[in-house]
Amino acid sequence: MQLTRGIGQWWNDFSERRPLIAEMAKFSGLSFLVALLQYLLLTFLPALLFAVTDWGSRPAQFLHVSVGPIDTHAFDYPVTGDSLGGLSYFVAFVLMLVISQGVNFPLQRNIVFRSRGNVWFQLAWYAVALVLITIACSFLMSLYVPWLRGLVDPAIYNVLVTVINGGVQLVIYFPVFKIIFPASKADAAESAADERETVAA
Repeated sequence: MQLTRGIGQWWNDFSERRPLIAEMAKFSGLSFLVALLQYLLLTFLPALLFAVTDWGSRPAQFLHVSVGPIDTHAFDYPVTGDSLGGLSYFVAFVLMLVISQGVNFPLQRNIVFRSRGNVWFQLAWYAVALVLITIACSFLMSLYVPWLRGLVDPAIYNVLVTVINGGVQLVIYFPVFKIIFPASKADAAESAADERETVAA
């Protein structure tokens, strides 16, 4: 109990001295948990949809991009004959995104950035940012996923896709969330007081 209180006090002191680094640490930790949720969802959802629907026999290729030597789709899920391609994988990817970001939004807003702004305004901008960043990340995925799919088995493939995609999003999302979830000085002071009360309890 004393050790836990000491760690909590150290963290509160550190957060007051280095608020940006503390925010980044909390953001990274929670993002890791969300990435773990994404991996778990991508482990069973594609296989489930492939088994119970015929969507795996339909390609899902949207937003064609042709620039110089690059000729691909932002969302490129051709039919592969297994659960890693076709419309079934695309739908699984979308469901994974909706579920994981539904968890991520309140975590980032309330725990990391401790913002008390208009939740509907923030949710709308969060959704816009999510769509734009997802399109950008999906375009990057369309460049390396076909190569990766033929190189490793499905279990490792899902891990690598989650790690790479999560790493890219980690770099992009933090500055975007700083804009979407602004915290006033009064909010920051109140949050710090709440944390000190929690440690003292």
